[in-house]
Amino acid sequence: MICLIFVLLISTVVSSSIYRPVVLMHGISSTAAGMEELAGWIRTSFPGIYVISVEIGNGKEDSFLLPIDKQVEQFCEIVYSDTHLRQGFNIVGYSQGSIIVRGAIERCSLPVYNLITLSGIHQGIFGIPYLLQLPEEFRELITKYAYENPVQNAISAANYWRDPNQLNRYISDCHFLPDINNERGIPNQIYRQNMIKLNAFVMTYSDIDQVVTPKESGLFMGYQPNSFNIETWNNSRQFKEDLIGLRTLWEQGKLFTFTSHVRHQDVTHAPNKDFIMKNILPFFNNTLS
Repeated sequence: MICLIFVLLISTVVSSSIYRPVVLMHGISSTAAGMEELAGWIRTSFPGIYVISVEIGNGKEDSFLLPIDKQVEQFCEIVYSDTHLRQGFNIVGYSQGSIIVRGAIERCSLPVYNLITLSGIHQGIFGIPYLLQLPEEFRELITKYAYENPVQNAISAANYWRDPNQLNRYISDCHFLPDINNERGIPNQIYRQNMIKLNAFVMTYSDIDQVVTPKESGLFMGYQPNSFNIETWNNSRQFKEDLIGLRTLWEQGKLFTFTSHVRHQDVTHAPNKDFIMKNILPFFNNTLS
């Protein structure tokens, strides 16, 4: 009888546990529907899990016409209003979505357990390939006038345009990325503490990415000053000064990096399924009691 009661008690505890919800954020010039294939893999692998793919504004157009500051603000409002997410959740950001979700964690103190970024742009972009997703007139504005205030206020990609030949101007005039990367003056300790609270920070990039330039931005590595050479991980300012806690996360065993081998547009789709199933889905295998 005692054994039976024990088994029933354990069964009750297990049945009352549910998987942490998952929040997905798509990339530039896309919509929430673009993440549904990934959402389907998660739902199939973890029955009963709650997955939401966030849409900001009208999706595709607002993804590049709304400044990232406003996108982060709207993202936080959507998350805060969702009762399924109040006990905590895992979060995934793809491409531009990588800095939207990270910015939301830092600025809004969201109760995120694992942060996963797929082919992210943590050290910004500098180069035409990424901009080919935008209409030609917008590409020209960014390449010529990226750090002018009207462009910063009108085109999302300008908010993470990191010109290695104008890093001082990038830090002073780029509205979004230098802020969440804690590159200005005294680092914001709230941003840093919110990152260190994570159970895991997972970053991926594709070694054949033909869109994000440099592709290593997905692993928080960008161009060296006045150069197109990629900074090494342990020599970057982010790592050496621990601006948002990357070195601390690494020392605590909470930082994970993976390399995929697909085109940028295939990162959340069938050509990358095996990679996602093997390397990313294990980070959703956690529950709320």
